[in-house]
Amino acid sequence: MLYWQWHYLEYRYSVWVNIALEARDQLRQRVAWALYQIIPIGVTVENYETEVFLGYYDVFVRNAFGSYRDILKEISYTDIMSMWLSFYGNLSLQYQIEYNGSPVLPDENYARE
Repeated sequence: MLYWQWHYLEYRYSVWVNIALEARDQLRQRVAWALYQIIPIGVTVENYETEVFLGYYDVFVRNAFGSYRDILKEISYTDIMSMWLSFYGNLSLQYQIEYNGSPVLPDENYARE
């Protein structure tokens, strides 16, 4: 692991520890952490930015006491999940034909998941 990758990883964990220990809503933070452990996301070099991970974790904090369906729906629209499921920047077949003139089939990984 490169130094800058380690730095971002340590920064992300230190922010979480600071919030979890000093926040007034300890139960919400603990439930959010448990949900985050249930629905993990893979770490690759392209999406190794702290802000993207914090936005992903905020979904769990907002919906800690909500329904699991709402969590899955909101997670499927996050930037990091779009990179993970490879639908980030994916264009439809109709768009490809109309604007590029080439019939390139879109990536259907998100639909399969």
